[in-house]
Amino acid sequence: MANINLNYDLNVSIQKGDTLYASKLTGDTKPKILGSVDGVNHGSNVVNYTPVAGAPSLTSNHYLMFAKNKLVNYSGITGYYAETEYRNYSTLPAEIFATAVDYSESSK
Repeated sequence: MANINLNYDLNVSIQKGDTLYASKLTGDTKPKILGSVDGVNHGSNVVNYTPVAGAPSLTSNHYLMFAKNKLVNYSGITGYYAETEYRNYSTLPAEIFATAVDYSESSK
């Protein structure tokens, strides 16, 4: 397990199970996986993580970022029925040019 001590406040969304990435600020800037977050201490701005094989050694020339686990942090409409209502509180006429829905069939 490895620790990262930061001199600034952590993003409030980082949590155990997120994937940690690092990108160099100059040269090869492609993000590389550091590992999986094992714990976060927002009070002392420390992130504990398990490094993956071949993870880069961090320097002050790296930008850190994280990604959420899509299986755990899924968002969207759930259930079988959704209703939407559009209201125009203005006294002027208005038009809706587009509206969209993101859905996936959950059962048959």
